Amino acid sequence: MKIVVLCDIHGNLPALEAVMREVRQNISPDAVFFGGDVVGYGPWPGETIDLVRDVMTAGVLGNHDAGVIGKVDATDYYDAVRYVINWTRSQLSRQQTDFLNSLKFIHVEEHFGNFLLSHGSPLNPSKYDYIFNCRGVSRLFEVEKFLKHINFIGHSHYLNLFLLTGDRKTIELSLDTGEVNLASVMGYSLICVCGSVGQPRDGDPRSSFISFDTETKLLRVHRVEYNVEQTVQKIKSLRLPVSFGERLLHGT
Repeated sequence: MKIVVLCDIHGNLPALEAVMREVRQNISPDAVFFGGDVVGYGPWPGETIDLVRDVMTAGVLGNHDAGVIGKVDATDYYDAVRYVINWTRSQLSRQQTDFLNSLKFIHVEEHFGNFLLSHGSPLNPSKYDYIFNCRGVSRLFEVEKFLKHINFIGHSHYLNLFLLTGDRKTIELSLDTGEVNLASVMGYSLICVCGSVGQPRDGDPRSSFISFDTETKLLRVHRVEYNVEQTVQKIKSLRLPVSFGERLLHGT
């Protein structure tokens, strides 16, 4: 079976629509999974929730999602983020808020493959720790028995693939070619950081997401262009923090 994992959409409707066109036309997956943060930063929170709700098989709660519905304390977030979280609350319908409330911190999938999905580190999903490097992944040896062979996460807005080896070491596997066959390492736990649909931060402004074939074990990275300027102008017209639009132009 083929699955798609979409993370960190952040209210960026044109990005999500472009990604879903790519998914439908060129991948035709059996299931679509959502790795958290449908809202935050972006100007279309309600519309983005509606589209995610329509297409997803299962998903998890991101830290911005949790901030909007009061499941995490957002007072420590910096001012611009808190402003958009409060603004987002005012934009959502009861049904859209209920959707966010229905999401859990972690999801274990057993029907469309066997994998784990969380927004931040699965060590303590409600804490939303970032994973950027092997040092962060090494902390997962503490909960290794709870991990699956492949574990999808988001939150960092980067694309990374890490392997927890049998001798309690961690290595990073290259995604430079755009695809990796994981068949030879499926006896170990893998951590796949799935990029960002709506706000990539690795220097490439195109949307990014992951597809995975549960039978061939082929993992692919996808990049999709979208109308970035449309999102930038919408942020400006709503008087949301201008920096949240400008960073989209550079993927930072």
